[in-house]
Amino acid sequence: MDVSHRQMMAGNMGRHMQGDNMMAEGMGMHMQGHMTGEWYSQMMGMHDQMARLHQRMGQQNMAQMNRRLSEEYGNMRKMIPGLDEPSEVPFNEEGDPALLNGENLYSQNCASCHGSNGEGVSGVFPPLVNSEWVSGDKSVPIRILLHGLQGEIDVQGQTYQGIMPSFKARLSAAEIASILNYLRAQNQEDLPEISQDEVIKVSKKYRKRTRPWTASELQQTTDE
Repeated sequence: MDVSHRQMMAGNMGRHMQGDNMMAEGMGMHMQGHMTGEWYSQMMGMHDQMARLHQRMGQQNMAQMNRRLSEEYGNMRKMIPGLDEPSEVPFNEEGDPALLNGENLYSQNCASCHGSNGEGVSGVFPPLVNSEWVSGDKSVPIRILLHGLQGEIDVQGQTYQGIMPSFKARLSAAEIASILNYLRAQNQEDLPEISQDEVIKVSKKYRKRTRPWTASELQQTTDE
């Protein structure tokens, strides 16, 4: 009986471990799909905004080419399975934003669009330093980084339009807090820091959200 029992337990444990491995592999593929979708969204937004820039400059051929590239990236994004399903945020709940270099994280993830100093590109990519969308209610910039942003948005009296991708599949809660604290520290006013726990709280509240926010949605809802 004892031998049979051990054999049965070993078999059950093997099947359990196999199931865990399959689940982990599936979750990893889902996460990779979301990261790829984020990249395509970023390319769509960049080419959309470049098209508008060339349009204002009277460069019709360049504007048309960028619109076509944006459309092609959008078509490729539609081919990725599972993008409309919520993904688990890879948050490390034991991290500490204070131990991370927010400036380096910003340079790696945000500077290519918003500039090395966070002042943006006029008419194309909005500024982040001294922006009401970063310096206001804490949940607003957290949600923008978690889920992305699309459509028109007014920043410092100028209207921008495009697509900003979600970063929840590539950044941890501590990294999101660190980037936002770096940007908020560049503001002229003294702003309270965002904690990792606040990022996790917002992510859990909106864990089922799969689409980017709009400016009007962010203005209508807060989490404080």
